[in-house]
This record gives sequence, C-alpha cells and structure tokens, in this order.
Amino acid sequence: MGSMLPSSGVPRALLYTVTAAASIAVLAGCTGVINASAPQTLPGSAQPADVDPTDDTPAQDAPAAPETPSAPEQPAGPGVAPSRPPKPGIAACATQQLKITMKAPDAGAGSVNVALVFANASKVPCTLSGYPGVSYVAEKGVQSGNAAERSAERATTVTLKPGAAAVAQLRDANGVGGYDPKECLLVPAQGLRIYPPNQKVAAFLPWKTTHCSGTTIHSLTVGPVQS
Repeated sequence: MGSMLPSSGVPRALLYTVTAAASIAVLAGCTGVINASAPQTLPGSAQPADVDPTDDTPAQDAPAAPETPSAPEQPAGPGVAPSRPPKPGIAACATQQLKITMKAPDAGAGSVNVALVFANASKVPCTLSGYPGVSYVAEKGVQSGNAAERSAERATTVTLKPGAAAVAQLRDANGVGGYDPKECLLVPAQGLRIYPPNQKVAAFLPWKTTHCSGTTIHSLTVGPVQS
C-alpha cells in the first residue's frame, strides 16, 4: 500500500505528532461552544423565573394572607394612619342657632361702645371664629352709611356649648363726634344688620340711634368674637 504522506524530507514521526495535535484542538473547540439560547446558571446568583415574552399580563404582588373576620383590629404602629375615620369637628354657629343681643351702650367723650352678644340657642355646641359683619339699617331695611371696619385685634376660635355666649365689641362716634357735620350727615337708624362670622344670613338687632351716614365717614368699627 502506497503512503499518503508527502514525499518530502519531513520525518514521518513529526508529521504524525502535528496531525494528532490538530485533531485535539478541533475537538476542544467544538466542546467549548456555548448555546446562547439556553440560560446559564451562575454560582451564588439569584435565578430569574421563567417568563413568557408574549404574556402581557401586568406584574402582580404576591397575594396576601387571607384575613380572619373574627380577628380583633390591631392598633396602628408609629406613622401609620388609623383605619377608622377621625371624628368630625364642631361646626360653625349658623345664624339660626344664635340669639344676638346687645348690652347697654357705654357712651363716652366723642364715642360710644356696644357689646354684641352671640348666645348659642341650640342644643349642640358650635364655634365662632373671626369678625361679624355689622352695618346700620334705616327705614325699610336699607343700609345706612358704611359697614363697620375690622379692628386690629387677633381673631380666635370660640367654642360655644348650648347656652354659652361670646362677645364682639362695636365702637362708633357719639353723634357727630369730631367730624365735620357736613361730612357726617347725621341720620337716625332703626337698628343693626349683623352677620355672624363666616355666615351669609344676617340677623336684625333693633337699636334706635343716630349715626354718621356720609360716604367718606368710617367711624364704625367691630372687633372679633371673644369668650
């Protein structure tokens, strides 16, 4: 049988060695190829769950343990809102809940002071906060002169139990006071129109007096309700 090796001067033993080494390298290369479609498991790492790429269902949290209907409610921990709604606060006093009266006017040199009394005539507590709206009323319920301006006193919230009362101080010029009579335009009034704080329904308080009705006169001032 003729030899398949080239008839060069290369020794036969050396050619066998080179051929064997090449065969081993080819086999090693074949076994070192990684299948990219198969997931690999790395030692010490978390493994991903099998996911269907065509599934568009939104991710969901793990289902919570079922509640036991008979189990008592546990107190909320720090920083956790309570499960029960808070109790509603005390409502503002509506005009219909109040009986509004006035104490006897205290007339001084050039001014007159009147205490307006707001009594809770209902059976439930209510609150007053801020300033009442006050103006003089002439015949047929027409407003006379400018409405009272607010004083610079600080307003607070007053809670009135049934039967309790709060007071707001009203101050005006005594007659013409120090104003020019032509600007004052002194006229009679039948009483006061009073809006309790934060209310849109007014009450009428009879008080026959005289006051300055001039458009440039702002002699009437009122303070906040106080206990």
